[in-house]
Amino acid sequence: MRMSRRAVQAVVTAAAIGGSMIVSAAPAAAATTAPSCISRLVTERTDGFDVLLTNRCRYERAAKIEVSLAPDSSCYVIPAGSNAFYIYKGIFGNYSRTVNC
Repeated sequence: MRMSRRAVQAVVTAAAIGGSMIVSAAPAAAATTAPSCISRLVTERTDGFDVLLTNRCRYERAAKIEVSLAPDSSCYVIPAGSNAFYIYKGIFGNYSRTVNC
């Protein structure tokens, strides 16, 4: 069974439109950097790094550590005026940033 020229054009056009929709689709929402009222103290170690997070905001905040070349930390819920401590042990991961979660 042969398709007419119009049918072929319709299929090609639909594929092009559908393909461009897939290519131009927005990426998954990236986490935003934690606010400056969450202070970070990063200490490099020979076998990884430590991060001390201090919540100086007026209310509870949730933050996690993004690690390049390794899994990120879990989400820490930090009450106002409190701390959270993250320890990364490994040779490949590097501290990237602290983000909201």
